[in-house]
Amino acid sequence: MGALNAANQWERGNDRDSGRSSCRVLFTADDFGLSPHLNQAVALAHHFGLLQNASLMPAAPAARQAITLARQLPGLCLGVHLTLIQGRAVLPPSALPNLVDAEGRFSSDPVSTGWRYFFDPRVLPEIRRELAAQIEAVLAAGLPVWHLNGHLNLHLHPRIAPLVVDLAREYSIPALRLAREDWRTTASLAPGNPFPKAALGVVFALLSRRAGVLAAAAGLVVNDHLFGLTNPGRVTEAYLVRLVSRLQPGLTEIYSHPALVADPVLARAAPGYRRLEEFKALVSLRLKETLAQHNVEVTNFREVVQGQQPGAGQFSP
Repeated sequence: MGALNAANQWERGNDRDSGRSSCRVLFTADDFGLSPHLNQAVALAHHFGLLQNASLMPAAPAARQAITLARQLPGLCLGVHLTLIQGRAVLPPSALPNLVDAEGRFSSDPVSTGWRYFFDPRVLPEIRRELAAQIEAVLAAGLPVWHLNGHLNLHLHPRIAPLVVDLAREYSIPALRLAREDWRTTASLAPGNPFPKAALGVVFALLSRRAGVLAAAAGLVVNDHLFGLTNPGRVTEAYLVRLVSRLQPGLTEIYSHPALVADPVLARAAPGYRRLEEFKALVSLRLKETLAQHNVEVTNFREVVQGQQPGAGQFSP
């Protein structure tokens, strides 16, 4: 319990230190490019709803369609969903002999992959090259990149976070996701499986503390709070409407994985995700009204970066 209390005290202290008086929310769709049904949900939720940010997986099966949609949606603030697990690499297998299999696929096991990335120094140069290739694939499509995050939030891994921050500076990408979720709030709103929620929340709070120090030193914009980590695939209208009144001052990112249909690709990726419900939440009039009633501003990474003091713009795409 001491670790739990320490992590939560740090999170509350960081909220106070932020000094922000307003409450702003970033709605982000992850896995953009994984499936046509997810891509279509992103486009519709942006056009008709609250979605202003999306995280693109450049090597995913429907990435080409996602890039085409992103070009047609200039208001959609695009990021790169850096992928080092449960997906394919951009670079060929011959360039990543210690990182992918013969078909160019990463491992699908988060635990063993995390330990291997920590203890095997051979993978780190390959990881950096692959992450750079993923960023360059999006930039080569003529799309500005405003933020970085990782599939399964692996960008916060102790060995990977320094590489990601360094790449953000190299490619002038101004924002980074930190997974600082108030797991107690999530547990009260979605009470199932409290111990996994607590463990996940504490682990990523600690990882985010270290990554946050690196991001601050690099001058990157980060979110103060986050939701979507400990209740994945269940960011529904009912959950969000109840969450609004509990949002803390500062910048909160809420990420989800919406889709119109859970096709075979999406079903294999995450069988239990309520993708259609997550889409309906993003176009919910009830949620929009609730946000307005609580004076919560919906924004995107572009607006946050451009709204900062002169000097922050050095990273603008």
